[in-house]
Amino acid sequence: MKAKVTIKIILVGLFIISFNSLEAQHRKHYKGKHYRPHHRYVKHYHWGHGYRAVPKGAFIYPHKGTRYHYHKGIYFKPYGSKYVVVRPPLGIRVKTIPANHIRFLLRGQTYYYYYGTYYKKSNNSKEYVSVSPPIGAKIDALPDGYKKVRINDEIYYELEGNYYKAIIDEKGEVWYELVEK
Repeated sequence: MKAKVTIKIILVGLFIISFNSLEAQHRKHYKGKHYRPHHRYVKHYHWGHGYRAVPKGAFIYPHKGTRYHYHKGIYFKPYGSKYVVVRPPLGIRVKTIPANHIRFLLRGQTYYYYYGTYYKKSNNSKEYVSVSPPIGAKIDALPDGYKKVRINDEIYYELEGNYYKAIIDEKGEVWYELVEK
């Protein structure tokens, strides 16, 4: 009787370990049946969607006559009685970007990326300035709102006029390279 209980416990333990292993691989975003370019941002506010209010604690950044509301890397622009999630205008300056941003070096310049927005540090290094997406940038996820397009039998992901191509790195993880504006 004790042997049967022990075997059941071992089998349940092995099942739990194998399930956790599969979940960890999914979180690392390996190309597979659950593959989604916006995997990292699934639970975020969606680009282009209108909301009745901005999240509590949002900062207001005025830029060229518009008061953008910024909350944890996401920008809201007033539109009628709602707030629409938008990509920030080029040149807007913020003091902080989310801790889980991606930092990368491209042609000798350091860039920061989070939720569809590219930044560079300002000259005084106390602020981040939104910049145009650089060709050759490799990012781990796109925000919701991209379109999947086929050009010459190749799949691209178009987001606001920028075309990304899925690539697989040496670890087998999917990244997105900006190939055309």
